[in-house]
This record gives sequence, structure tokens and C-alpha cells, in this order.
Amino acid sequence: MSNIEPIIANCTVCGHELRFDKTTKKRENLFCTNCSSRYVFKNDYLNLLAPSIRHEICTNGILARKIKKRLHMGDLSKNEHDLIKGIIASKYMARQYFRNVVHPTEAAWSARSYERFEEIFITHYLDSLLKKKQVTFVDAGSGPGRYLLLLGSKIGINSCKDLKKNPETSRLYRYDETYEKKLRYVVGIDYSEEMISHSTRLLKKYGLGQFLNKRIFPVTGIAQNFNLNKKMLDNTHKVIVCTFQTLGNQENAELQVQMLKSMKSLALPHGTILVSVFNKKLFKDFGLKKFYGREVKRTVGEIMTSKQDVENAILRTSKGVYSKWFSKDDLEDLFCRAKISKYTIMDAKSLRPIGGYEEYLKEEEQRKDVFPRAIVGMAQV
Repeated sequence: MSNIEPIIANCTVCGHELRFDKTTKKRENLFCTNCSSRYVFKNDYLNLLAPSIRHEICTNGILARKIKKRLHMGDLSKNEHDLIKGIIASKYMARQYFRNVVHPTEAAWSARSYERFEEIFITHYLDSLLKKKQVTFVDAGSGPGRYLLLLGSKIGINSCKDLKKNPETSRLYRYDETYEKKLRYVVGIDYSEEMISHSTRLLKKYGLGQFLNKRIFPVTGIAQNFNLNKKMLDNTHKVIVCTFQTLGNQENAELQVQMLKSMKSLALPHGTILVSVFNKKLFKDFGLKKFYGREVKRTVGEIMTSKQDVENAILRTSKGVYSKWFSKDDLEDLFCRAKISKYTIMDAKSLRPIGGYEEYLKEEEQRKDVFPRAIVGMAQV
């Protein structure tokens, strides 16, 4: 079973190494060498959700009623309840989400243009970094795995053939020898098992199965308590990203701060943190009216906001999706609370177009369709 070695992550409870349980024939049960917490490896991905959370997700009908009545169950904290609400909201959404929201050519333009800028921004940064360093890339909130596909296409010469042939996407998804040699690992973590399961299927569909759990790792887990196996990552520069409003999908400010703290911990001792969120200046005029257009609403549900939600730039949908939009000062405050010091926060006044990808996203489209609604935070740790 060498195809599932090494184990990229450590225990979410105590941070120690995980090993397969040798008492069973199938190598699908893992345990922590320190605290004996147990996890599962099935269907070609690692599931690091705590058993207590996995149990509550399976009883989501009961859970939904108890959340509505504001009753607390067992020993779960408020943050755990909020995380479970997000997990339940994402159920049965992965296939539609990939097609309508993140597909590189078919998604709604309101989402696609923003994501295209994130992709060329990250690629532009990695192009320079990989000339000097070995890199481990971690996507905190990977959804159906768009960065796993994008970066996988660069390390696999025969992967993503349709995207390599398409004139619109060919440059961004082309094979790159530098990426093959120096991009050591690509990790996608998402608390939705459905999203991770779908991303695993997409990796196989797009010809990246050979890298699955060797260089590309889809993991079901909670980013706020995710621990990498740092022995595997010696001498690599960690690039930890949380993009396309994932930070704003965390249901309260404490979870948002915990997300940033975890990203900092994952990046240490040498790494980069990159966060992209939506600008609340456009929340009423663009977010509520245009961004959540037909295709996006079809996926995440109809908007269900109160007057107080709108005043606080918070959006909720009928499927339970939560989205908090930010100002530049809001994001800076979260960085400070997470004790991230060497950071830069960019908005429409300071973002600059990235050239060389005109067929994918013109510089004018970056200025017009992306910069007014983007806030990007970047830090070195």
C-alpha cells in the first residue's frame, strides 16, 4: 500500500504522527501515536474530522433542529457547532459548485473572473519562488480542488489535456519543468467530505491519479486545527492560501482568527500566507444583486438576510451558507489578532494587474471586474 504513504498530516488533537492500525487487514484505520485518536483513510483521501463531529454530521436532521432551538449537545463547543453548520450547508453541493462556481471555463463570470485573478496572482508568485526554493502548497478550504488541478497540471505533462488544449486556459495549465522538480507537495484541506471526495474523483478524471497521496493530497479536516507532518516538509517553503472568501465563510470572528493562526503555524518556520476576501464596499450593490446571480444561487441557495445582516455585510442562504464581507481595516484587525506581523493588505488602490495571461483574464478585466471587490492579505513568517 505504498501508494498511500507517507501520511501528510498529523493528529488534529495533539499534533503527533499518525500510523495505520496493523490489527486490521484493510489499511484504512489510522491512530495517533500519542493520544490514540482515530481517523479514517478510505476512497483515496484522509478524513481527519474528529469522531464526535463525524457523528453529528450523520445525524444532521436532529442537529439542525437543535441548532435552530439553540440547544447544545454533549461536549461540543459553540465553535464546533458553527463548523458543523458549515459542513452541513455544503452537503450535496460539490458537483454543482465545481461546475457553476469554480470551473475554469464554465463557471459564472462573477465568480470566474475573481478566481482567475487569484490563480494568476498565485501562479505569478510561485513562478518566482520556485526558481529559488522547494515549495509545499496548502489550500485551506480547497472545495472541489481547483488549485489541486491547476498545480497538478503543471507537474503532470499528460494531465488536464482538455485545459492544455483550450487556447483560453492553455498557458495557465501548461506543464512546467520547474514545478515538476520543485513543487514538492500540494495539499487541499476542506471540512466537507463531499468536496474532498469530489476533488479526488476530479484528480483521477483529469489524469492526476498517479500523484494522488504521493504529491497531491486531498484531506477532509478542519483548517483551524490542521497539523502537517513537518518531517516530510524539511527544507520546503510553505505557501498557505485561503482564497475566494473562505475566511469569510467561517461563521464567527473567533473561527476567522483561528484560521489565520493555523495558517501561520502551518507556514512556520519559513512560509507565506495569502488570503483573499470580498470587499464589503460592494456588498449591497454588487454582492446581493450580481455576484449571487442565477448560477451561484442555484448552487448555494437563495439569499436569506436580515436588516442587521446587511448592515454587517453578512450574507446567508437558504442552504445555510454564511458569508461575511470585509473592509481593509477588518482584515488587518484579524491579522493583528492572529499575531501575524509582517503583512501587506491590498485593495483596489494598491492591487496591480498581472500581465501575460490576456487570453485568460485581461488587465482591464482585472481592474474592472476584480479589484473593486477584492481584498488580498499577504504575509511572510
